[in-house]
Amino acid sequence: MKSFKLIGALLGALIMIGALAGSAFAGAGKVAVRTVVHFPANGPGGQASGTCFWGTSYTEETRNIIWPDSHTDYPVSIDTIPAGGKIVLHGQFPHARFFSLTTSSVLGVIRGHLYDVDIKPDAGSTNPFLPGANRNATHRSFTVTVVDQPDPGPGHEAPNTLYGGIAGQAPGAGPMLIVERVYLPDVHRDFTGGVGVPAASYVAANGTVSTGQAACTALSTKAGAVNLTNVNPILFPESKIQSLLALSSSPEHPAVAKPVWYKYFTPSWLLAPYYAGTSDASMISSLPLVGTGLGANPANGYVFTWLDRRFGPNHNANNIAVLHGELPTTPATYAGEAKMQGGTELRYWSVCNNQGLPSGETTGPCLADEEVPINAKRYYTIVISLPQDRPKNATDKCGVAWMNWGTAGDGYTRPDSTLILLRNLTTTAHPAFPQAVQNIATPATVKSTMGAYLPTVTYTDTKQFQHTGCTASTR
Repeated sequence: MKSFKLIGALLGALIMIGALAGSAFAGAGKVAVRTVVHFPANGPGGQASGTCFWGTSYTEETRNIIWPDSHTDYPVSIDTIPAGGKIVLHGQFPHARFFSLTTSSVLGVIRGHLYDVDIKPDAGSTNPFLPGANRNATHRSFTVTVVDQPDPGPGHEAPNTLYGGIAGQAPGAGPMLIVERVYLPDVHRDFTGGVGVPAASYVAANGTVSTGQAACTALSTKAGAVNLTNVNPILFPESKIQSLLALSSSPEHPAVAKPVWYKYFTPSWLLAPYYAGTSDASMISSLPLVGTGLGANPANGYVFTWLDRRFGPNHNANNIAVLHGELPTTPATYAGEAKMQGGTELRYWSVCNNQGLPSGETTGPCLADEEVPINAKRYYTIVISLPQDRPKNATDKCGVAWMNWGTAGDGYTRPDSTLILLRNLTTTAHPAFPQAVQNIATPATVKSTMGAYLPTVTYTDTKQFQHTGCTASTR
């Protein structure tokens, strides 16, 4: 098991280097006062909780399915709560950017959620996620109750209660998936945010309390990443993708030369790029706009597009993709900042490249907000390429972030393709930040809603990009 402690000194050095280097182009004359940091390319590989309730957490390294964000840890537990019973979770708020608890079906259809800011701390403790709160508070405990009842809706939920039932199903009639999410732990903290997983106990209808293996037995617990169902090949079998690829004669399909961004409304919308430009294009208008699935974090809004290295001036599929956009404001937390910043546009932002629908694997390390250099107007440039094609000026010093394209392609028949997924995380359903992904109401308003916060994508090659020197991100 890898440990953040082994790389702590290196990370500290990187933070200092980032502070010295700044985050704007050296020759652009628009120096932004902002530290660029770099998170470990590989985390600790998921946490073995040592408990029968949580097992080993789900991460990109422990079980790379359903496109996990590489900076996130997901302790998971599948449980059946007997009628009248409840699960009580005693934990500590992690040292991290974001924390939540959710319930869903075992196939990832969300039933209930509690975001960090919604959880009241125990008496004498601090919720470090509230705006202005002490992020490094010593006393940071909480208690949450999980019940097999449908969520009654805003304004009707009991405090610190996580609902996991569904209407029309009797309590105790079936299992639920409980997921803890910890996004971006602070430097020197493990993937639990340095606090471990919550301790779980079971309270039966008659008030009897059990812990440890007795509780897991009563709940028929199936713990950890190994018990997650890989829904991708169920929803998107290779035979289905093969038939969709056959609709187009383009060897780059579903990627197109001028990339198109789609909002993830429901899992079915992942098929939209396959339909586009084919005889089945009319199918796009029938895709449902309301629903959930694939274990989607309800705090996240997503847009996605397909890229292919064969587009561009290089005839040997050694082209690079260049993303330009405006970065929303988010709270800086990685260095262990003392206070939680309020009033930011988002809580968390990241971009990841991924394999295709039957696979569901994240290709490599994502780029999160604090890793992306920006100029004084908060514009960024991200280069996505193979390591051997990385331009010499795709560096922090030149104000350019870099992402490894990888060679896995779509994980199926398109080795030069990659699926780009952009996350906006906010704890409100309709953020005050107008350009948030969550505010996209219809498929036709993706660009008009997000404006400059929706990246533009252009293809070029290494030589041409290097000709721009350290001015490519000025805008």
